[in-house]
Amino acid sequence: MDKRNKRITLAINLGIGVLILLFIYLFNLIFNPLIVRFLLAFTSIFLPFSIALFISYLMAPVFRLLEQKIKLKYRLLNTFIVFVAMAIIVYLFIRFAFGIIYVQGIQFLEYDWPNVVQSARNFLATQPTLLELYNSAIDWFNLENISSINVNIIGIFQSITSIIITIVLVPVFLFFILNDRKRIYESLVKVVPKNYRVHATELTKRAHYVIEQYFNGRFATMIVMSIVFTAAFFILGFKERSVLFGFMMGFFDIVPYVGPFIAMLLPVLYSLTDETLMFGQYAPIAVIIMVTVGQLVQNNVAQPLIMGKETQLHPLLVLSSFVFFGYLFGIVGIILAIPITGMIRTSIEYFHELNADKLALSKIEKQKIREDKRQ
Repeated sequence: MDKRNKRITLAINLGIGVLILLFIYLFNLIFNPLIVRFLLAFTSIFLPFSIALFISYLMAPVFRLLEQKIKLKYRLLNTFIVFVAMAIIVYLFIRFAFGIIYVQGIQFLEYDWPNVVQSARNFLATQPTLLELYNSAIDWFNLENISSINVNIIGIFQSITSIIITIVLVPVFLFFILNDRKRIYESLVKVVPKNYRVHATELTKRAHYVIEQYFNGRFATMIVMSIVFTAAFFILGFKERSVLFGFMMGFFDIVPYVGPFIAMLLPVLYSLTDETLMFGQYAPIAVIIMVTVGQLVQNNVAQPLIMGKETQLHPLLVLSSFVFFGYLFGIVGIILAIPITGMIRTSIEYFHELNADKLALSKIEKQKIREDKRQ
């Protein structure tokens, strides 16, 4: 009888499982186009909002200076001042720094890249196995295969439209985030039931602190890394290319651990073509060692001092969050991976603190009960 009941229970469970899978399949079959369109619409809003939020956290110290130090109470005036200051900074960057970087990039592609390719071919000539793989890749990327690739005109048009919409929406979102931050925060808190508003307020404060610490710290480290690596490349003998490679090292630092080593590829390849560099033929090894030491100093010394302990996460957790959120939201997910993970960690720590308080109270109550019994 027991065996029969087990078989019936197993059959019922299997039937329920099959029905659930069938429901999921039918739901995906019927609503998949609608879900895809919803996700595209969400992404089109999420991307400019994330960029505007990122810029607003960079501008937060300026807002505090205007409101707390200079005592300007009109938030609209403060927003206008911040917009003007940001426009001036962007103009100066494009006028001077970006112009130099752009010229160096064009010169690198015109004059240095052919030498890099030739050096790579000379190296491959001494490695038969790698040369065979290289020739196979070149054969695959021939004109016939390229010509057979269909150009999705509609997809290209949608991408261009999405870029234009993002450029237009970022300033709009940024204005309302800067000008109406308190009202937005109060509106969000009102949505939460009264019993949970205290917890929502505390979690929001902690999340705000983690995000601000991370974005401001990351921006500061990017600038510092750009300057430090530019000077280091100049010392190694990269001359005018130092600005380009130093900027790349700082820019790719927005993706911790992985980004700087990706940016390191171009200076390493360039060092194979220039025998005038310091250390001569060992210049590529010197570049690799320099980047590795720079990352160790940044991750263990500079980053804890600039960002604080709240944003310090284990490298394995950081890389896992990059993969997870990058798969969900693309490049925006990679940029936001650490602050989102930091928010999750602070939320878990907060709930642990609440449970710890409950445990502490229960111990006190137990002690009081024991004292009452003794009396």
